[in-house]
Amino acid sequence: MKKLLALLLTCTLSLALLAGCGQTEPAVEETPDAQTETDTTTDTGDLEKIVITEQVRGYHWAPAYLAQTLGFFAEEGLDAEFQTIKGSDATTPVLSGDAQFALKGIETALMVNEGGQGCKVVLSTTQKYPYQVIGATAEYDTLESLEGGLLAGGQSTNSGPYSFAKACINYAGLDGQVEISTMASAGYAAAIESGELQGAISTNPWSAKQLTDAGGVVIVDGTDDAVIEEIIGSASYELFTVIASDELIASNPDLVQRAVNAMAKAIQWMQTASAEEIAENLKPLFDGATEEELLYDAQFDKDRQVATTDGYHTDSGFQAAINLTKLADGITGDPTADQIFDETFLDKAWEALGQ
Repeated sequence: MKKLLALLLTCTLSLALLAGCGQTEPAVEETPDAQTETDTTTDTGDLEKIVITEQVRGYHWAPAYLAQTLGFFAEEGLDAEFQTIKGSDATTPVLSGDAQFALKGIETALMVNEGGQGCKVVLSTTQKYPYQVIGATAEYDTLESLEGGLLAGGQSTNSGPYSFAKACINYAGLDGQVEISTMASAGYAAAIESGELQGAISTNPWSAKQLTDAGGVVIVDGTDDAVIEEIIGSASYELFTVIASDELIASNPDLVQRAVNAMAKAIQWMQTASAEEIAENLKPLFDGATEEELLYDAQFDKDRQVATTDGYHTDSGFQAAINLTKLADGITGDPTADQIFDETFLDKAWEALGQ
């Protein structure tokens, strides 16, 4: 138990830094003490700089990072600067025109558009749900065993992890019988030690491995097609996305096209690359991650086919996203796909690539 507590604390404290993270915080709000961490590059010559914002550096946005490290952005005359936003939402600079793209969860596009600020998903980087529900010990190995207990579901009630937690609890018929916590990850260990916390949502393969290696139990694996379809109504779920503002799409479609071209090339490259090659080429942009973490995430995603093969959304995945975001009180309406996605750039990119 003590080993599990130590590993859980280490894992959760490092979610915002490690390669496998990918936890989305889609609430659109700005705070005065926001901090930005920037990755800069040198010797870019006449390349046009684009800014891509993110809440965390997360493995599941690999096509965006690989487009930079493999030189695909450069082939399109672009150089990407990745800015990790802390203390504010990563979508804000995109909507204000200070950045061109944001790496966010699908919930963000749904909420931003319902809030009247136009944006579009121009590319999805995953096709399956990578989240898992992990029981704290062998005593908690089913959703039913969590009855009367506490499940940690991220830091925001309208986040992806929270909505996943709520969907799983509702599916088990335990609505109101399992409390879903929004505590900060730093509090998880103390909550488990006191017997207050019985489970947690793991948002990436590496953190799930740390927990299960220490005696935790996978209750729900989001990459299991049959299981996740039973819970959310779709085996596919395009959670991780690249977002651009409607204003940028209208004013500079050529830039958007070139950026999507580069990321499509990265998606195509990933289809034949080994997990080792993917991890090696991600490393330059993941200073806080070990090679073991990157390789584990890359191999897990290949084995489970988590990464997208074409960047498009599915109808069932989109409907599941609407349902889950409603469940987390993020939206109330029923948007259409053309209000959320602009995949015409993908169409042109794949045509140029002969795919």
